[in-house]
Amino acid sequence: MRNTVLGFFLMGLACATACAEERSAGPVPPALQVRADQAAPAGVTELKFRDFFTLPIGPRGLAPSARLLSLVGQRVRVVGYMARQSEATAGIVIVAPLPVALGDEDESFSDDLPASALYVHLTDADRHLGVPWMPGLLGFTGVLQLGAMTEADGRISFVRLLLDPELSHVLAAGR
Repeated sequence: MRNTVLGFFLMGLACATACAEERSAGPVPPALQVRADQAAPAGVTELKFRDFFTLPIGPRGLAPSARLLSLVGQRVRVVGYMARQSEATAGIVIVAPLPVALGDEDESFSDDLPASALYVHLTDADRHLGVPWMPGLLGFTGVLQLGAMTEADGRISFVRLLLDPELSHVLAAGR
């Protein structure tokens, strides 16, 4: 009984801490906010995480979908959650289809990052800046890149977005 009560206490403490951290993250800049009825801007194609790879997964593993391949080099908008990292990498944000927290100190590269994660790169002017974590669904617009690339954090990305300059400045400023 004593262990059960202690377990519930610790779970409650963890939830309260996470909620406090989310509240302390600050407001999400309007340029990144997403509404349910909001369409992609003119000239921009909406790309969903479920469109990254062909399903079902084949015997050779993940394969890029025809839709993903057709959008390489074009402006797309992807809506997702910013991955919460113990240490952010300057100029890069990882976006996932669901909320994830990456803790490198105990998991190294076998963490909770889904295969369909998107690496969002800030512009060259903002590359040296760190990006504060922001909660909730966010919309990212930029030019789609595809192919294996070793990122500054040591992970290998397959799908990348070169963020539009206006959004890059907003994201780097965190306002």
